[in-house]
Amino acid sequence: MAKLYTLLFGKSKKRMHPIMVDTYDKCEKYKDKRESTKNLVGWHQIIEAPEDSDTWRQKSCTVGGNRCESVGRVGHGPAGYISSRGFVAHT
Repeated sequence: MAKLYTLLFGKSKKRMHPIMVDTYDKCEKYKDKRESTKNLVGWHQIIEAPEDSDTWRQKSCTVGGNRCESVGRVGHGPAGYISSRGFVAHT
């Protein structure tokens, strides 16, 4: 099994949290793409993951995607999903 690494991100070097656990190449590629974004301000760091880690990536907040929110047309409305607690709009 390939060695796993953790990609950390934070607006301060002292308060960084993990956003991805995967191989070094995938973490490096994801870090480069995030750093090329003009509106993202913060620090990235790649460290070795603990031995019992599984691969995962932080999900974005647009799970269902963005779409038109015009009212009065069939199939249109605010983007979101239905959970056990009811409708949850994407923010």
